[in-house]
Amino acid sequence: MEQTEAKQVWQRALDLLEDELSEICLNTWIKPMEPLSLSQGVFLLSSPSDFHKNWVDQYVPLIHNTLKVATSRSLEIKIVVGRPAPIPINEPDTQNMTGSESLRMVNHSRLNPQYTFEAFVVGSGNRFAHAACVAVAEKQGGRNFNPLFLYGGSGLGKTHLMHAIGNYVVNKYPDKKILYVQCEQFVNEFIFAIKENKYDDFRVKYRNTDMLLIDDIQFIEGKEQMQIEFFHTFNTLYETGKNIVMTCDKPPQSLISLEERLRTRFSCGLTVDIQPPDFETRVAILKRRAQMNNTSVPDDVFNYIATNVASNIRELEGAFNTVLCYSLLAGSITLEVAQEALKDIIQPIAGKKVSSAVIVDVVSRYYNITVEDMKSNRRNKDISNPRQLAMYLCRVLLNMTLPQIGTEFGNRDHTTVMHACNKVSEEIGRKGKLARDLEEIKKRIAE
Repeated sequence: MEQTEAKQVWQRALDLLEDELSEICLNTWIKPMEPLSLSQGVFLLSSPSDFHKNWVDQYVPLIHNTLKVATSRSLEIKIVVGRPAPIPINEPDTQNMTGSESLRMVNHSRLNPQYTFEAFVVGSGNRFAHAACVAVAEKQGGRNFNPLFLYGGSGLGKTHLMHAIGNYVVNKYPDKKILYVQCEQFVNEFIFAIKENKYDDFRVKYRNTDMLLIDDIQFIEGKEQMQIEFFHTFNTLYETGKNIVMTCDKPPQSLISLEERLRTRFSCGLTVDIQPPDFETRVAILKRRAQMNNTSVPDDVFNYIATNVASNIRELEGAFNTVLCYSLLAGSITLEVAQEALKDIIQPIAGKKVSSAVIVDVVSRYYNITVEDMKSNRRNKDISNPRQLAMYLCRVLLNMTLPQIGTEFGNRDHTTVMHACNKVSEEIGRKGKLARDLEEIKKRIAE
């Protein structure tokens, strides 16, 4: 009955929206949604994909007003991806739950169900981190990997892996109490506990759990009282064999304003870094996104995006979403459409016709070595480092295959080229001198 009423209301809303939206907008964003239910003042709609849901969020106020006209009621709009299993629309009555039941309900609701190990694209830069997280999820209470400390730049998949651990444990061990929290929220809750004199409630919440997942632990730096509290929480969990997983933008030793006793504890388990994805991994990520959106995309579009957006996964997916949106208006996905969609995001190398010879010449001049040096078998760092950078540029700027690059640089094996490209990609992710050199060399290539 609820779904029947929802369908009738949705049809009336669609009739009204025909006067408010263009035909292409209505057909692209509104009509693909399916009404699921109308219950207790909540109108539940199903969206076909994450991309669609993210885009259609901007129309929620309009849909709300239209439904108000159609039903003479003010309804709350909720949009989900796919068709979820039937669940109560209203919030659970946590007042009548036991403390542990209420805590579990809150804990699990903070985990993103889409962040699973199956949905994570494994590549050379994150393979060890992925394996470590799987090990932690499968072997509860082990000391070898406790605590697990994941660090790396923004948008590289640390949060995804942390949620994947939580989701795995929740599904396989439903009686386990899993607590996921962002460090900033942890700090805010502690401040509230001080203000309201509710220390006991705060400590029960964070110390009565089987696994603590805390994101962006670097926000605890410089907060002396907070560090003292977290030190005791850490000890309580660790000494009782409970798992602790933390993410950070830097390794423990680099948290210079953190108490030494916390730094040593953060380092006493397994510390793993996540590097920026290499070219192959970026292409795999884009193909996964296309599959999730049920979209067919030509390989040259994948290669174009992966070549020009290399810093992190979040920017890579953002570029793909931009191309996908633009293609809906253009009517197709082609390389030309992708280039037009990303023209304000990607600054292509222009000017002279770029070739491997141009790249080798510019890199050689920049480092004051000869072209012959670049293609020789000399392995000293003054030669090998520029050679590896030139190989990397041939890969990302010209999309040359590994064997092609190997031939260009003295008939080297493709595995040597792969190692060079991965090494440069990792160094660039650290934002050091090599990253600055790379930007300057790109400018010279474009001149």
